[in-house]
Amino acid sequence: MVATAPAAAHAAYTITEQPLGSALLELARQSGRDVLFRPELVHGCRTAPLSGETDFETALAHMISGCHLRYRLGDGGAIELERAPVPATVAIPALAPAPGQLPEVLIVRAAHHDTPPGEITATALTDSLTATELRERADRTLAEGLGRLAGVNVLVTSLQGDLGGIDRAARGEGQFAAVRGLDSAYAVTRLDGVSVAQSMPYSRAVQLSLLPPLAMDGVELTKTPDAHDDGDATAGQFDLRLASALEGGEHTRLLVQGNLDERSASLGRPSGGGMAIADISRQFGRDHTLGLSVTGYYGRNRFASVEQSYQTTQFEYRLVDASGKPPAGMDPARDLMATSLNVQYSEGETRRWGGSLAGDWQPSDTFHAFAHVTVATADTDQEVYQMGFQGGRDPSFISRVALGNGLYENRSVKTQVHYWFETNPDTATLGTAQVGADWHAGALTLAPRLFYTWGENGRPQHIEMSFWNPVATTVNQGLSLGRQDGYPVVAGPSAALAMADGVENLPVSNRGQITSLSSRQDRIGGALDGKLALSADATLEAGVKITDSQRDSYRRDQEGQLVGGQGAVDAGSTVASLAAAGLRAGTLTAPLAGIYDFTFPLINADRLAQLYRQRDGGATWTADAWNGNTLSGGERRVAAYGQVRLTWDDFVLLPGFRAEFSDLTNRYWLSGGNGAPAGGVHYGWNDSNSQFTALLPRLLAKWQPDPQLTYRAAVWTSQTAPSPYQLAGNATATQDSDGVLTITRGNPDLKAVDGLNFDLSGAWAWTGQAAGEDGRLELAVFRKRLKNYLYDAGGSLATGSATNDAQVRLSIPTNGGTARLTGAELSLDQGLATVADALSDFRLAGTLSWETTSVRLNNADLNAVERVQYAPRWLAGVQLRYDRGPLHLAMDYRWADDYVQSYGTAFVSGGGTTMAGSALDTWVHPTRRLDLSAGYDAGGGLSARLTVRNLGDALAYRTSVGRHGDAVVQTISAGRSFELSLQQEF
Repeated sequence: MVATAPAAAHAAYTITEQPLGSALLELARQSGRDVLFRPELVHGCRTAPLSGETDFETALAHMISGCHLRYRLGDGGAIELERAPVPATVAIPALAPAPGQLPEVLIVRAAHHDTPPGEITATALTDSLTATELRERADRTLAEGLGRLAGVNVLVTSLQGDLGGIDRAARGEGQFAAVRGLDSAYAVTRLDGVSVAQSMPYSRAVQLSLLPPLAMDGVELTKTPDAHDDGDATAGQFDLRLASALEGGEHTRLLVQGNLDERSASLGRPSGGGMAIADISRQFGRDHTLGLSVTGYYGRNRFASVEQSYQTTQFEYRLVDASGKPPAGMDPARDLMATSLNVQYSEGETRRWGGSLAGDWQPSDTFHAFAHVTVATADTDQEVYQMGFQGGRDPSFISRVALGNGLYENRSVKTQVHYWFETNPDTATLGTAQVGADWHAGALTLAPRLFYTWGENGRPQHIEMSFWNPVATTVNQGLSLGRQDGYPVVAGPSAALAMADGVENLPVSNRGQITSLSSRQDRIGGALDGKLALSADATLEAGVKITDSQRDSYRRDQEGQLVGGQGAVDAGSTVASLAAAGLRAGTLTAPLAGIYDFTFPLINADRLAQLYRQRDGGATWTADAWNGNTLSGGERRVAAYGQVRLTWDDFVLLPGFRAEFSDLTNRYWLSGGNGAPAGGVHYGWNDSNSQFTALLPRLLAKWQPDPQLTYRAAVWTSQTAPSPYQLAGNATATQDSDGVLTITRGNPDLKAVDGLNFDLSGAWAWTGQAAGEDGRLELAVFRKRLKNYLYDAGGSLATGSATNDAQVRLSIPTNGGTARLTGAELSLDQGLATVADALSDFRLAGTLSWETTSVRLNNADLNAVERVQYAPRWLAGVQLRYDRGPLHLAMDYRWADDYVQSYGTAFVSGGGTTMAGSALDTWVHPTRRLDLSAGYDAGGGLSARLTVRNLGDALAYRTSVGRHGDAVVQTISAGRSFELSLQQEF
């Protein structure tokens, strides 16, 4: 007999027509019963609608009828499905338990409320998001969706030079994801099972903003990788899943979405967008052994934002002593004064398109072959307009006034007004292609794979121009700043404000400048994984993986008028004269009314690029200008692993070992002599080589004494190699007036970052006595120790201590010391019927993460111990959900504490002062966001959903120099957005 449900008598089950796998998940959720099955058993099966049935067994029998399946009572009272040996038209009684006959079962249990089964059964600690969860949220990018997981911090920009900075943040959407206080360069990202190409120019990070969450079939984050997983997954491993052609049954799914950007609409700018997705899966053959799945999508998102920033290096210490340093005992961050203010308006559009093609063939339970191709592309056009007030452009703008007590006050004495326009385009592509098979022969399983992955990030044609003059737009009065509603504003001088009001009269300075950047990686490889059942309680797992990667990147910048060209317009042109050249595209006034009421003349970017190309035929390139930021090279990696899975009743032990060897070659250009060696310096092309060996023991354990109790522990090692740019990038040689030659370049002798990681976690689930009382709690604690730490310096080289001799100074990046990260993560999902019967349709879910970090960077400019980058002390998220019949409502709120974005390494201010120190670290301020969503299932496979993103109109981004400083800040206000989607499944 099948065991009765542990919950009280159940109300009528209501389940719509859908693939059998998802229908079983819904039945388990509604009933409080556990259902176990092998995924291939439900391939191609769909269930008819179920309504009004109150008996669990009758409901289950109805759902699996026609699918050649039967059920039985398994260990612990769970229901187990297996293939029926007789036609499904014959009534099949429930069978007695037969332990050990159903390997690789998939567990679906209501007590975990939509927790993906792999998250429950895996030996490793994993967090997951299902396709349903990704589609129900108001997240615009996959990076934002990942922020729903415990310990994941969403970054809206990066330090990746032209592909980062505040203008990237102005898009108001998540770009990257940091895990447990480590940026995405320390994580592995896999798309459809393939470790994807890492194509960012200055790091090993993967840009997750190019993927829309609606196109994913689910995401899994593994926080404790075993020996099978790549060695550089120090932070964790993202698995981005796409649907298999043999999973989910035959279906046609169409989704159409419309969206509206409120800020764009309020300013009268283009504001609408949308997305269309088609997902078609078909199966062929008498037993549905051959499957073909095709998915394609195309979407457009508009964005507009108000940016407030400061000009790079234009801030000073307000009070200083005779040596130019802050007075003893004063916090340097609270002694800062901004000597510039940039008010910016940004708008643009991101287009995302891509798709996947999957072919799967499974002629028997012992053989499965597949061929999969995926590709994703994001293409962004962005325009940025800036009204700038510079009161610290060079030392002549700053006066140091004696106060008579041994202290001095720095004051701005001149103000220069600038109007500036730039485009900030970028393209990003990520793709994978693979063929493989899974073959079972008795106790042996073999899984060969061949794969190719490519990625490209670029800034195809950035163009800019500016309007100012060192005399005509300079006022001999210092810049004075005030504050209004939390924003810095210009209080004076009035002559500078009047000049900004007369922006049409500003004279042209830079008549056109084009920058192009491209970075691409191609990786090809193969893997062979095998499993051998040594006994009923022991399985040997082993494999090899070989990859060969090629990376090519360049950045080229040219201001035509400086190298023999004419620029896009004539010298002497003003903003007003742009109209005659066809360069005007309207006017925007008061992007942030009452605070920033400036007028922004809009410029036709396409026309500007056209004129620049037509008029700059005489512009020339030097060898240094053309090749100076070029880097190419290869990376070959060989990896092998072995591990033994040992099982004793409820306990699993997984000891393993992984070995990796990497060989990196780089070819770079040393600028300074236009390719002609001189003075013993090899200007021009140079080569370097770096090798890394990783020996990585790993040990994972899981104890599950009860179906509702799971405990995990892991001790594992990792190794993350420096990026090619850190090894060989951006080499220059300059000679000072004393004849001392300084060579700045990458360091091929950098060490890899070695990680030692400890994890301990427990998960507890309960069913309660009635529907809506079930819940799940998970607590994880971790400790990481990273030797030879390398921090993210973006497009700079994080130059460490220099080596010196009499005439040559070599300035290269160096490894830091040891970083230590300790944290805890709490996840809770609870039905609220335990509070009151009237709340039986409500659920409360949330995550809370805490982390403390420290690192020795071995940099004389900074404190001996610093905080680790991208590591908030606290992260929190909560969702209140209502589900009743076809209606689904949810409110999501998440909050991230402040964190260090970049370190206060030495620089020279506009006023000529060398400034440095940990007090000048740049901090990202706490962020918060409230989203709402409402969904309705109309029946017949039709559903609708409305979401509101950032309901509270919270700031998208705010930073300050100094953790508690408020003088030198950057701010992005991006507003709300609304989305309405319709989905039809056949």
